[in-house]
Amino acid sequence: MAKDSRKRALFVLLLIPLIYAFILCFDAASLRSSGKSQEELLKKGIACIAKSKYDMCVTVSPVAVHITKSKTTNVYLTGNQKLPSDRNNITVFPYPQKGDGRAMINTSPVNLLQANSATSLPPCDVNHAVPAAIFSTGGYAGNFFHDISDILIPLFLTSSILRPNVSLILTDYQPWWAQKYQRVLSAISINDIISAPTDNPRGTVHCFPGAIVGLTYQGFMAFNKTEDIPGNITGVDFLHFLHSSLFLKTYGPPAAVSNQKEKPLMVLLSRRNYRILLNEEEVINLAKEVGFRVEVVTPKEASQLQFIAELVHSSRVLFGVHGAGLTNMIFLQPGAVLVQVIPWGLDWFSTCYSQPPLEMGLKYVGYKIDIEESTLIEKYPIDDPVMVDPDSIHMKGYEVSRPVYMEGQNVRLNLTRFRSTLETAMQLAEV
Repeated sequence: MAKDSRKRALFVLLLIPLIYAFILCFDAASLRSSGKSQEELLKKGIACIAKSKYDMCVTVSPVAVHITKSKTTNVYLTGNQKLPSDRNNITVFPYPQKGDGRAMINTSPVNLLQANSATSLPPCDVNHAVPAAIFSTGGYAGNFFHDISDILIPLFLTSSILRPNVSLILTDYQPWWAQKYQRVLSAISINDIISAPTDNPRGTVHCFPGAIVGLTYQGFMAFNKTEDIPGNITGVDFLHFLHSSLFLKTYGPPAAVSNQKEKPLMVLLSRRNYRILLNEEEVINLAKEVGFRVEVVTPKEASQLQFIAELVHSSRVLFGVHGAGLTNMIFLQPGAVLVQVIPWGLDWFSTCYSQPPLEMGLKYVGYKIDIEESTLIEKYPIDDPVMVDPDSIHMKGYEVSRPVYMEGQNVRLNLTRFRSTLETAMQLAEV
């Protein structure tokens, strides 16, 4: 019992800085106008923030989490917490894309319920000595980019002060997802993953000394751009954590590789459905002329996490046409290079992969294709808005632009023009 008390005391000490950080994120004017000070909010035992992309609540007092096969999870505030504005409940959708209707369709709500005389509190089935982190694996889970950007990076940030003494509760649980990322999740929490029971219609009530509901989100594969999380957590920290959790070997600096008189390895991500590199074989031969060894990876091979992680980690350059596969940059060693081919009309979307490498201690080279290198020129007149004014198409919404630019074109690179991009990548890979 004394051991559990010590764990709870440590948890409270750890989480208080997190609550202070959340409070500082609130608009100061709204705090003053509501007549509530930071101290008052702390005394309530719970703090919540609402941002454009996510909602999140943290409590350092006990909770009872009722998990059933239904689409709703109830978190009963059993430690005399007081919700803001005298509310009896707050609903959080614990997937950090709350403004995206398509993502929210697949995200179930979590209700934080104020305990009072009218509330029937469920008895605890399981008692835990460490706090819970509750998040959803719905949304766009299954798309590798969103797995990393929307779930694993936010989870890494949110759990930073608790790892590994935290229990993970996955709503919208998908067994295959948890299995794919089992090593990463095990590095975040030493405890078994908690999800809805499949053999108990009543569900299970798990009781915790505190909880975090929802995940902080800093942007596309982004880290501490705000002060939501205490400490200066960087992309380099995430890569170190990820590589360690997947048991990836560190190969040392580029000089050590070059001393072995071995050509640097370039991993080429091959595409099969759209945004296909039509002259892939010619590009491979060109890369070999420039001085690379080339390993081609199919989408099926890339879906095998440990395989692709180890292969990319052994390379100096990761190359591909814009798409979720470029997320595999997270397996590159520090100082390695990402090369992105940017199809016609996808300049803004390309920033999903052009900015993160710099935060992660990687190098980036972008190749923006000319209009003649896109198969769109075979479908539209040269003066069509699709060709001359992509922004006007994007302004009509993603449902309009996606079939045109994301799904409606392939690329055929001008080898003469592209050669300098490969030469730049070679130079960066050897530095």
